[in-house]
Amino acid sequence: MKWLNSFLVATLLLQSVSLGVVGVQADEKTAFSEIEVHVTQKGVYNDQKMDSLTFRPLTEALSGQTVRIYPDNTRQEFLGLGGAMTESSAYNIAGLTEEQQNAIYQAYFSEEGAHYSLLRSSIGSADFSIKSYSYDDTESPDPNLEHFSIADDHDFVIPAIKRAQSYRSDLKLIAAPWAPPAWMKKSGVRRGQTGTAAVNLIDNSLKPEYYDSYAHYFVKYLQAYAKEGIPVYSISLQNEAQNNPKWEATTWNSAQAADFIGNYLGPALEKNNLDPKVLVWDWDKGNDSMHGEGFIKYNLSLLQNDKARKYIDGIAFHWYAGDIWHEIAGKPMWSRDFYSLDAVKAKYPDIDLYATEACQEKGAWFNSFDPADRYIYDILNDFEHGTKSWIDWNLVLDHSGGPTQGVSNPVHAPILLDEHKNIVFQPSYYILKRLSQEIQPGSVSIESYSDTAIEKTAVKQADGSRVVFLGNVSDLAKTVNLVEGNAFTQVRLEPHSLTSLKYKPLDTTPQEPSDPTRPVFEKTSKMKPVAATASSYERNPIKNYEASSAIDESLDTRWASDWKDEESILFDLGESQYVNRLEFLFENNYNAKYSIWVSEDGQDFRQVSSISKNQFQTPNVNIDFPATKARYIKLQGEERANRYGYSIYNVLVTTLIERK
Repeated sequence: MKWLNSFLVATLLLQSVSLGVVGVQADEKTAFSEIEVHVTQKGVYNDQKMDSLTFRPLTEALSGQTVRIYPDNTRQEFLGLGGAMTESSAYNIAGLTEEQQNAIYQAYFSEEGAHYSLLRSSIGSADFSIKSYSYDDTESPDPNLEHFSIADDHDFVIPAIKRAQSYRSDLKLIAAPWAPPAWMKKSGVRRGQTGTAAVNLIDNSLKPEYYDSYAHYFVKYLQAYAKEGIPVYSISLQNEAQNNPKWEATTWNSAQAADFIGNYLGPALEKNNLDPKVLVWDWDKGNDSMHGEGFIKYNLSLLQNDKARKYIDGIAFHWYAGDIWHEIAGKPMWSRDFYSLDAVKAKYPDIDLYATEACQEKGAWFNSFDPADRYIYDILNDFEHGTKSWIDWNLVLDHSGGPTQGVSNPVHAPILLDEHKNIVFQPSYYILKRLSQEIQPGSVSIESYSDTAIEKTAVKQADGSRVVFLGNVSDLAKTVNLVEGNAFTQVRLEPHSLTSLKYKPLDTTPQEPSDPTRPVFEKTSKMKPVAATASSYERNPIKNYEASSAIDESLDTRWASDWKDEESILFDLGESQYVNRLEFLFENNYNAKYSIWVSEDGQDFRQVSSISKNQFQTPNVNIDFPATKARYIKLQGEERANRYGYSIYNVLVTTLIERK
């Protein structure tokens, strides 16, 4: 299983340099374009245009942390960014003065604003609605949908969507239902029951006898919106397909979803000459017990069904994550499960990935930069893992993070209204604005390589311009070299900031560094070790916890050591080669103290990295170190973070190929 897309080309650029946004003056004889710079920084800048930077020729080996751009290595084409016109957002906007309304629509949809290309809407009510409704609320079943009506959407949602369309006529609408009419569900109510993710004490699924009716419910929705002049670009089968919250919800296991899509929804769309993109899952990237079947198993199972696969265009997902401890603390948890996207993409490279919902939970976060940091982190990483579009949640909320109906679920929005209904643009708005302005439909993701712990992604626009986004969500400033071909400049990344760098195509003839003894690499690849041995493994009569379980590409097996501090696992690459990165998926003790050692012969080991206790806070652990030649790589435990042993599901090694 390949978790991550391969990165291409890297020269070795190590050691830190003095901090300083530093522009290196270009030689007057060169013809490198200037670099347009925008920065949003915590407490300082809101999408501020800075002094331009300039490139200089790269004539010798660089020292310092580096980001390299490879514009010819294109990846996914983007649909752009957007937000959700929930009924709550539309209601909030409608309550403002005409001048304020214009300001909001311009901020989101005009070319001078964020210029959103996507809009999400719920099919019927959601938690962020001001009332609960479906399009066929009757006391007794109405299988022929004789009472179908979108009248409730005319109160706020449809006028708001049309207003947005007036600013951007090619706006694409992505829609998802939270729940069908109550009479279609086994529970008999539109809401979930337990309020706990993936815990289904009461069956919230659709009655199979209404599969045909529900397929035509989608058809009628698409036709009704088309009559309003609102074409629907895509529909999801279900928002959060295996979640069971206190608001509107319906659960679908992968077998039910395959049956409904392959035998009912798909044929109904075909029969009525409707061709929206059909998306599935529309929930988090997680694979733990809180997520039912989990992102990987659910989507792979569904896509393996040929009947359903015929109609499925993409997988939608959200940015949320959570565990019992975060729930108790009332603290949002960042998802780091980007490997899930790679796992499905590796099996189905033609499937599209759509990020369809994100918001900072647990309050409005008024004027806080915390949500902005999370946007930087999540969006850049989603795009690095094959995502073609990214949609925020509510466009506009009030000062309390609402309104909601039936539940208390306050969240953040990029535009909030204060107690006096004044518009307050949040730091997160400026992050989304810059990204959306530069990542318009038709732009493509391009390969980039970084040897430093920052968030990054690179884009090539229709005219060939490159835009490089560099995010620093840490408390310390960092300086990096930006390199394309034989040109480079230096950029200072302030703490808690997003920096965008835009420049025109360059004349880049590759040049060798002046130091002939220093290896130069032309590309990287990822591999799993060919063998693994360990100092110990936990004996279990049912499960295999041997070292080989850490390299078998399965999330169902893992290596588990004895419950001692100084346990180790040794990986064999089969032959000696240059390596510079390890990617682990831990089960336990990812936050322990341990070190990484390498050897060419299995006898003489040298240390290349030391991990301090609590350095990593999530099971996804990426360890970078200077490129070094090795056949054997050892993780040596030093001090556990808890009483259990070290435990690893999978490991990948980044290898580098020397330029000939």
